Amino acid sequence: MEIRETEKIYIITPLSPKLNERESLKLEAEILNSTDKRIGIDLSFVHDCTIDFINRIKNLKNVSLFNIPSDIFAILTSMNLDKTIPLFVSEMDFIADKHQLLNRKFTVL
Repeated sequence: MEIRETEKIYIITPLSPKLNERESLKLEAEILNSTDKRIGIDLSFVHDCTIDFINRIKNLKNVSLFNIPSDIFAILTSMNLDKTIPLFVSEMDFIADKHQLLNRKFTVL
């Protein structure tokens, strides 16, 4: 796990290709021990995740995800977690707090 910290943000990069229960517990412990800064999780090295990761990330506050693989993004949007967890395309978007990913379900009447 790689951790980068600046004055306002705290970025955690899991180096494991799969976020299972063990990795999720380590990630949660690191997030809970961090300060009141904005926390971002860089998923650029992650290829797969389990339901343990999704349940733990869902219960945490002040956490954003970026560099999300398409498979994980599809799971998050199908579970409507894009409404509760801020999702960003890149680290620059997270730092600027702009261009948040939203799945809007429009219908034609």
